[in-house]
Amino acid sequence: MTTIQILGIDGSVQTRQLRANLVQALTALHMKAVVENVSGMEQLMKYRINGIPALVVDGTVVLQKMVPPAEDLKILLNAFAVGAFKQFAMKNILVPTDFSPAAKGAFQFALDVAERQGSKLNAVHIYHPEFDQESTWLNSSFLDGVSYAKDRLATFVEEALTADTTDGVATVVEVEQEVITGFAVDEILELSKSKDVDLIVMGSTGEQGFLEKLFGSVSTNVTQRAECPVMLVPQGVQFRGFKHIMYASNYEAAERPTLHKMVDVANAFGADIHFVHVEETGGDSKTFQEIESRLFNVLFNDSDPTFAFSLTKIEGQSVVDGLNEYAIKHHIDLVVMVCPHRNFWEQLFHKSVTKAMTLNTKLPILVLHG
Repeated sequence: MTTIQILGIDGSVQTRQLRANLVQALTALHMKAVVENVSGMEQLMKYRINGIPALVVDGTVVLQKMVPPAEDLKILLNAFAVGAFKQFAMKNILVPTDFSPAAKGAFQFALDVAERQGSKLNAVHIYHPEFDQESTWLNSSFLDGVSYAKDRLATFVEEALTADTTDGVATVVEVEQEVITGFAVDEILELSKSKDVDLIVMGSTGEQGFLEKLFGSVSTNVTQRAECPVMLVPQGVQFRGFKHIMYASNYEAAERPTLHKMVDVANAFGADIHFVHVEETGGDSKTFQEIESRLFNVLFNDSDPTFAFSLTKIEGQSVVDGLNEYAIKHHIDLVVMVCPHRNFWEQLFHKSVTKAMTLNTKLPILVLHG
């Protein structure tokens, strides 16, 4: 259980307010913690703080000389939530396909990632037949449809493997094939729950157009509801490695488990990470400089990280324009976002659909789930 110390003077207005805000934040998060007051001079000196009130979480001083509101404390406490971190792996990659050009490009992309990471692919086609409601038996047209789907999937995979060559040498990636009968979204979401699926790779545009595919169809539902990370690959984009990754978030998305996944991604590809905080003009200004410093000290165990990273703040009337410009300027190869924060998701993808489309059609997007 998390242990929290409030460092301050008993009875002071600021100390009482910090405790009240902390209790409110813990209640909102349904988070259990042991909260202790520390006020003795000798005890305060042990923490080597510069001023009071201060807050200590699991032995680490996370803020001092300030009383953040409850909403800010919720963000901070989320980052220190107790629990094991699930390492982000890419050993088993699921690639749903409908045989469209977008799906073909996504499969080729996944092949290149798998070859780089030593991963195994599972190519899946979801077959949705038209049943004869008057018949209680599987008719011959259904069986023929399943057989045709299996043959088509085998051809699809074989052509992709043949095309994926380096200096005339074909890829050695292990590829399993599976045809499943049902509704695409339901079946893919069910597969995402499997411990054997680490990542889903899907095309983000297709024969029906970008908006239909990304905002109103399979990709949207899978991306928002999947139990594992999802990578959306724009049509025509080839895998060239991930050297520069942009983690586009607001502070609420900078939770400790997600940051650990980002560390895994960076280490896997030898990439640097650009942590880009986005804030619309006119939004509430938040004082997080000290909190950020404390968070990263904890995440990297008070030592130098194993990869290069930068912290940048973007604000303006159009968040998407700012991300576009940043991505171009810094040669970003992959954009990472967190899905459960619906407000942020809607901010990027629904308030300015045309501009969001401009961003998404240029770069692959990895969507993590907090």
